[in-house]
Amino acid sequence: MLRRHPSRVALTLWLAALLLATLTLTLRGELVTDLQGFAPDPVSADGIALDPGAGPAGRMLLLAIAGGEARERAAASDALVAALEDAPDVAGIHNGRLDPDDPALDFLIEHRYLLSPRVDAEHFSQDRLSEHLEARRDDLASAVPELPRELIPRDPTAQARVVLEQLAASGGQATTGAEGVWVTPDRGRALLVLRSTADGMDLDAQAALIERTHAAFSAIDEPDLQLQIAGPAVIAVDSRATIRGEVTWITAGASVALALLLLAVFRHPHPVWLAAVPLASGILIAAAVVTLVFGHLHGIALAFGITVLGIALDYPLHLFAHAQRGDGEPSGDGRADGGRLPQVARELWPAIALGAGSTVLVYALMAMTGFSGMAQLGLFVLTGVAVAAVVTRWILPTLVPTRLQREGLPPLRLPLPTGLAQPPAIARWGLALLGLAAIAVVASADPFPWEDRLSALHPVPEDQIALDQDLRSALGLPDVRHALLVSGDTPEQALRASEALTPGLEALRETEALDGFSHAANVLPSRALQRERQAALPEPDTLRERLEVASAGLGFRDGAFEPFVNDIQTARQQDLLEPEGLPDGPLRNALEPLLQPRDDDTGWIAWVRLQGVHDPDALTRWAEDAPLASVPELDGVGIRHIDFFRASEELVIGFRVEALQRLALGMVAVALLLLVVTRAPGRSLRILTAVGTGLLLTLATLILLGIQLSLFHLIAMLLITGLCLDYAVFFSRPLRDAAARLRNLRSVSVCALSTLVVFGLLALSSLPVLQAMGLTVVLGVVFSFLAAALLAPEASRRQTA
Repeated sequence: MLRRHPSRVALTLWLAALLLATLTLTLRGELVTDLQGFAPDPVSADGIALDPGAGPAGRMLLLAIAGGEARERAAASDALVAALEDAPDVAGIHNGRLDPDDPALDFLIEHRYLLSPRVDAEHFSQDRLSEHLEARRDDLASAVPELPRELIPRDPTAQARVVLEQLAASGGQATTGAEGVWVTPDRGRALLVLRSTADGMDLDAQAALIERTHAAFSAIDEPDLQLQIAGPAVIAVDSRATIRGEVTWITAGASVALALLLLAVFRHPHPVWLAAVPLASGILIAAAVVTLVFGHLHGIALAFGITVLGIALDYPLHLFAHAQRGDGEPSGDGRADGGRLPQVARELWPAIALGAGSTVLVYALMAMTGFSGMAQLGLFVLTGVAVAAVVTRWILPTLVPTRLQREGLPPLRLPLPTGLAQPPAIARWGLALLGLAAIAVVASADPFPWEDRLSALHPVPEDQIALDQDLRSALGLPDVRHALLVSGDTPEQALRASEALTPGLEALRETEALDGFSHAANVLPSRALQRERQAALPEPDTLRERLEVASAGLGFRDGAFEPFVNDIQTARQQDLLEPEGLPDGPLRNALEPLLQPRDDDTGWIAWVRLQGVHDPDALTRWAEDAPLASVPELDGVGIRHIDFFRASEELVIGFRVEALQRLALGMVAVALLLLVVTRAPGRSLRILTAVGTGLLLTLATLILLGIQLSLFHLIAMLLITGLCLDYAVFFSRPLRDAAARLRNLRSVSVCALSTLVVFGLLALSSLPVLQAMGLTVVLGVVFSFLAAALLAPEASRRQTA
């Protein structure tokens, strides 16, 4: 029974594959959207992954509350902190308010003598104690004391305030207003800094946090106040939303335009919806295969993959175009062996298989790279193309109503210029001259116009960039682009190295190479420095004697500072602080983004934040000049100047180089495949020449238009390669008569026209990303079609005419 109905077997296998793919994506599907999940790990010489989204600046959201009165802004700032500080996706939120009575700060006050940078032997000298006690006497008489009165007996030298101010400064150098919260220099807005637990490139997590922040502010219910949010994550999330919105409208418009085009050409509704079946099947099964192999599917690989899979739409269009009845041919002319459409599918299968096989071969080489994102893209496309070709061959004819299977479709309504059917001989020479001119244009482009700046591809409004710069300046936050990375075997080594770098960084600040810096050791000193501070603390009896002399005549009662003596004695015996042992609270929250274990658990890294880098070259030279070489115990500690923007560009460059190498290898493999399958060197050469000419003319035109070639132009070129292979394979087919050749010409023309409609709308987009892909594909389709048509065998063109 199965032998008599092979189509039932194919249909059953197809439905089973779709069901399995659906179950796989439902049960195991995970769509990853962060950039580092797609890009290769940019690894430094010492094996540390440098993720542009993992730096401290990449995790920050900058908040400003505008409108209303200063008191209302401060109250809203406090309310926002209270609403978000315990949220699971918030690592910390600060508005500059430091309350010594806050229980979370007790740990800081208890360990102030280990943490304060002012603790040394001189700090507890007779003269300095006298100065401190006079200041405390003034506090008792002041309406606005420098130190809260209840802390004076415990901390007459005000080290708790020093520690709290330093902790606040680790998040920036903002102005504190009269209400006790950070404000802009003009006092017109209240400022906050929110630090996310997620990486800056995890856009789904960042979008959720931004939405949570807006919801928390709305709950405050102050209609006169407005919330402003800035930061790298905000720019990235808004860019993605803008792109998605425009893609949605363009996709809807292109779908309608394509449906109308196919309906006008085929004069029947079935080809319109059936043409989507192979493509949809390929996308679904390809997504499932990638998920099974990699454990997840990256959103960028999915988006690019679907774009490149546009080649799969050509396969059903070829089938329907060749299944038309000839002009004047009566209906009911089906064959006894099953009908016109299945027979056409069998006849076209060698050409479809050759074109699909060539495309699969190119992307198979990409799938074998160690570059995770490219490997996913390669596997997705090769799977989708193979599935679409198979579905076109064995499934699509069975989905067409029986009558249409046997009778075929009505004749195509697609008038073609006579020049296409019989181009003059000079046209081929003209193509050759254009090809040579294109080679000259590409070869003379020096430097080659690659666009490696990701910022050039983002549709970011100028006012959003200005807000980010404004808030960053007002908060005194570190440079979002530059940082120093210190790597050590232990957290102690990384902290000691950070301390040892301070004199060199101060020298750079004096030469105006940078405005400022902060590092993990500002938050938590190394154990060695904590021991030095403990050693500087005086004996209790010595301290009592000095206090007695220093307080004479100031009006303090006897024994007033005994709590101070007790705290000093406790501090002399305290266990030293270590990163792993810090309790949850402000100290741990401030330290975690600056001191982290490596991903492979082989050591630790410490970030040095930089403010206002004016001379990055000087900073790089200083870092490369072994600034730690004079400290023997820090031998082996690495230090690097990291330019996060450059790191992002290197990701793009790495993708481009790898893609071009794989494409070149793929074309060599395709050449060998064509020779083996066709056993016709002449035909193989025509196909490869058409592909090369189409790509060269497209590339040269983009260069002449003054366009910088981005990652998205490259993705479009990959699609053009597949399209041109398809056109060239069909134009080079040995056909039996002129009618068949005319159908072949119309078939390829329908494919090219449908692609032009879709990508022509993309080329009209205002977004650089979509415009780049649309314009490139439109040019590529035109040049590839003309090259393949003009390079068709001479006999074929004469007989077609």
